[in-house]
Amino acid sequence: MPLKINAQTLALVPCYGKYGEPQTLVIKEGSETLEEGHPMKLIEETCLYYGSSMRGRIEAARHILGPHRKTPVLIDWEAQTIFFPTGAKEKAECIWINFKQMKSVQKNGKQVRVEFQTGQAVETDVSAYSIERQRIKTLELAYEMQRRFKSV
Repeated sequence: MPLKINAQTLALVPCYGKYGEPQTLVIKEGSETLEEGHPMKLIEETCLYYGSSMRGRIEAARHILGPHRKTPVLIDWEAQTIFFPTGAKEKAECIWINFKQMKSVQKNGKQVRVEFQTGQAVETDVSAYSIERQRIKTLELAYEMQRRFKSV
């Protein structure tokens, strides 16, 4: 099974096909592809590839961060790939952002623009404050995981 999510993936944007079927716009460095299924399905498949379920990754993150809504998901520790949701993961409009690929967050009219290291960007209705809070929580998770792995 070829992985649809990797370290070069910038964001997973939910959308719907012609007949209302859930799809995901997978934005990578310099490319965009449409995949079948909701972003959570793609994240679950990738987590299983790396030896854990999405639920297991979320439980581990909550163990480190404490009870937290919109918990970041560590996809691949070797590549330090951690995605965080812009909203409740069950919501249809929830975009998943690759923390390591983020460059900036700017208000753009009524929306917020998340720009990536590549210059590509996604826009969301979520507040800039909320995105920054998610970024900080993800940084805390990355720091703690790095600390734990280095002490082994």
